[in-house]
Amino acid sequence: MIRSIINYLPFTINHRQRRLGFTLIELLIVIAILGILAAAVLVAINPAKRTKQAQDAKSKNDVGALATEVQAYYVSPGLGYYPTSLEVLTAQGYLKQMPTDPTILPATKYAYATNAAVPTEVSIYATLGAPTTNTSGTWIWCYQTTTGKAQELTNTACTP
Repeated sequence: MIRSIINYLPFTINHRQRRLGFTLIELLIVIAILGILAAAVLVAINPAKRTKQAQDAKSKNDVGALATEVQAYYVSPGLGYYPTSLEVLTAQGYLKQMPTDPTILPATKYAYATNAAVPTEVSIYATLGAPTTNTSGTWIWCYQTTTGKAQELTNTACTP
């Protein structure tokens, strides 16, 4: 008789087995909270800015590599002048492949300026998407042989 009374109580083993797990409302609330947290993280990270910074890092690295090869061309025995264009570096084996600017599509070569038909001074530059100096105006990463260093400059200040 006691067993039959226990079987009819509301807190039986069968009832407890049905209450294990989460309800649909609880799951929806957790998913909503995770969605809000994910949106907050995306806003904090700002992927567009990070992409521009990554492209700028590649551009700076490429300009540095091109500057190294231009200097190697200059100090080659008997030359004493810079190449008339960057394509000369790949044609003569200084570079295996010409790097391209990641900020300009379709793939475009970096800008190269000389001071004469037989260049004694040159500059190599790329436009920056997220400059560190200033955000107003157009800023470029410029290597000039006159100074021997690369730096952020305004668009008009990078001359050989």
